[in-house]
Amino acid sequence: MTTTIETNEIARLNGELDAMTGEGKILDALAKFYAEDCTFQEGNGEARVGRAAQHAHLSGFFATLKAFNGATLRASGVSGGVGEGVSLSEWTFDMEGPEGPILWNEILVRRWRNGKVVSERFYTA
Repeated sequence: MTTTIETNEIARLNGELDAMTGEGKILDALAKFYAEDCTFQEGNGEARVGRAAQHAHLSGFFATLKAFNGATLRASGVSGGVGEGVSLSEWTFDMEGPEGPILWNEILVRRWRNGKVVSERFYTA
């Protein structure tokens, strides 16, 4: 069971992670907050395993962008009960891709252990 102190620490870390994401420092946040063997899953797709695999995936995507116009945090929270050690963040990303504007809405569900994200799952709309 996650204690109040642990829940507060996850909330603090998740807040720092969200702040870096909002500043467009996504790859820096990946290095700072994610476990080396973290898993990353988009919806029901196959999970990418490892921080290095996610870095390569994101770097490839970012290389296709003409511009990153910003990110807006819509909601954020931490679960201390069912699904303990879990944080959720809802984002809207505004980017310019090779085919034109991209407005990407996403909910990220993160599972934390020992101060690091050990799994992250994305749900997009």
